[in-house]
This record gives sequence, structure tokens and C-alpha cells, in this order.
Amino acid sequence: MAELTDRETELFTWTKQWYPVAVVEFLDCDRPHGMQLLGKNIVLWRDGTGKWRCFEDTCPHRLAPLSEGRVESDGTLLCAYHAWRFDSAGNCVSIPQSKNEEIEAKHCANPKSCAVGYPTQERQGLLWVWPESGVKAQLESQERIPRIVPELEQESDRVLKVSANVRDLPYGWDFFMENVADPAHVPVSHHGIMGSRYQDAKYYDMPRVREMSVQDGFAFGITPTPPTIKEAIHDFQPPCHMRIVSTFTDGGQLILALYATPTRPGWCRTIGFQVLVKSEAGKTPPGLGFFAIPMPTWLGHILASLFLHQDLVFLHYQEKALASRGNKRWLDAVYTPNPQDKMVIAFRQWFEKKAGGAIPWADRANASN
Repeated sequence: MAELTDRETELFTWTKQWYPVAVVEFLDCDRPHGMQLLGKNIVLWRDGTGKWRCFEDTCPHRLAPLSEGRVESDGTLLCAYHAWRFDSAGNCVSIPQSKNEEIEAKHCANPKSCAVGYPTQERQGLLWVWPESGVKAQLESQERIPRIVPELEQESDRVLKVSANVRDLPYGWDFFMENVADPAHVPVSHHGIMGSRYQDAKYYDMPRVREMSVQDGFAFGITPTPPTIKEAIHDFQPPCHMRIVSTFTDGGQLILALYATPTRPGWCRTIGFQVLVKSEAGKTPPGLGFFAIPMPTWLGHILASLFLHQDLVFLHYQEKALASRGNKRWLDAVYTPNPQDKMVIAFRQWFEKKAGGAIPWADRANASN
């Protein structure tokens, strides 16, 4: 890992992390895609070598959005405003309004003509972005591994991945993470899809199974578990991953991989998928409801939205309610007497004590919201 400053060893550094921003198979390779990350406007595009790139979504000429541009046949990104073109490293390679080639070369050699680029990588079908630019960022990003699912790195026919789903949600990253750290809401909020609010809202405890740390988060178990489940673990891996694992008595596993990327204040992008690990006898574990049933991708997107919509309104208005209390701490605004809230409390403690209590949004994110 790259050497960190004293300040960075005390608090989680939000910009020195990998964030999943898209499922690669869902992206159109022939055009640029605009989105936001930590309040920055960014553009994703695939160059002539087939590698996905990420730039700040601003042309250095007159600040037009590069996401409204074109990916040219030579693998460059063209700004649709004045046709300046940029290579995969962000270098300006064409300014067609130049008087002659010599002057064009001079202008293109000026660092001010370059687009701002951010490190990217593809892992496990996801496109990841490191939201710092420059040579140092390239080096630091190479020394940190994204929050991937280790089981998918194995060459084994026992491991099956269910198609992913992507959704931009109108509530913040912290409220998403708080929600998925809370198994107690599932049969109530997701009544009819994942249990019954009348029969399945029951007592259980959540013992801590991994201690809290700045970089690696923490994990909690659930006890008691149903007879067919040997162990159930919720594992928060900052900045963006909640890994929920149910290990069955026959050795099979259901892994729910949930990602939430902070895009702008009050919004997050979620990516979720299931991983099924067969038992040694070859038995496939039950998936998460009907989401584990083979189906067309478009249908999976529709059905996943049904699930997400069931508690979306609660989370949106919880966030507004907390914001209306001004600077009041979350821990002082809620009443959490039951052990089912242990992991939610731990998440809020990590966020407040280990990560500064707020996401360091780009300045323009606060101005535009």
C-alpha cells in the first residue's frame, strides 16, 4: 500500500479508493457516458484498444461536457462543441481551428489542453474508477485492490454468478449502507417478496465477528439462524461494499454482493448481484427469492426495481428527516433498543469516527444541489 500521511492514517481517505461505477456489459461501447462520482462530473468511454477510460466531464477548451461528444473511429474522444479530440491519456491531439499544423502541435503540447483523467480498471464485470488524477494517483491506485468477491476469482464450476442490476437511487450512500446492515427490515419492508411482516419479524442477535478498522470496516453475524443455515455474516468493506453470506449446513453458500457508490448529495448508484457456491456434493443453494431464477436481463432489471421500491420512500424521507435536524448526530436522533440494530449503530460509528462523518463532495456538487 502506498505510504499515507498522518492525517490519512487517522481517517478514511475517500478519494484514495476504487469505486464501481458501471456494469461493463450494460455500457454502449460506441459512445461516451456521463455520470457523477463524489460530486465530480465524469465521463466513461472506451478507447481504440478496448480499454474503458474516465475523464472529468469537461473539455479544457470552453468547459463543454465531453459526455455529449463522440468516440471516433481512431479511438479518440471528440468534443462535440469544437471537435477538439483527446487520446486515451487525455492528451489533446487535434484542434481543427488552428492556423497550421505547427501551431496546432504547439497548442496541443500545452498541459492546459489536456483532459483530466482518472485511473480505471475492469474487475469481475464491473468498471471501477479511482477519483484522483495525476501520476501519484496512478501509482497509488495500482497498489490497492477493489472490493471484489474472492469466490469469483476461483476457477471452479461450483461458483455461479447471477446477472447484476444497476440503479441510481434518490437517497445517500450512508442510508443505503445503513439499510443493508439491517436484516430486521427485510420481512417487513419487503413483505410478499422476502418474507411476511406478520410471521417473520422476530427476535435475533447480531454478535460482532470482525472488529472495526478504518480501512476494512467490520462484520456481524446473526444468531439464531434457520435450521438449514450454519452461519450468516454481514460484512461491511468500505467504501462501497456490503457482503452478505449465508453458509448452508451442506457447505453451499449464497453470497449477496451489494455495492453503493456515492454519486452526488442525496443520491447513490447501486450495483448488486448474487453468487451461488455449490456444496461439495454439487447441490446449488437456494438463491435470494425469485432473483436467482434464470431470466432475461431486462426482466431482472424490472423485478429488482420492485424490490428496491419497497423501502425507497422510507430511506429518502429518513435522510430528509435527519437533515432537518441540522447538526444533530444520527446516534442522538434515533432510538435503537434492540440488538438487531447493532450493525447499523456500528456503521454510523465507523462513518462518524473513522471516516469524518461526511463525504467530501466536490465543491460544485454542493453548489448544484
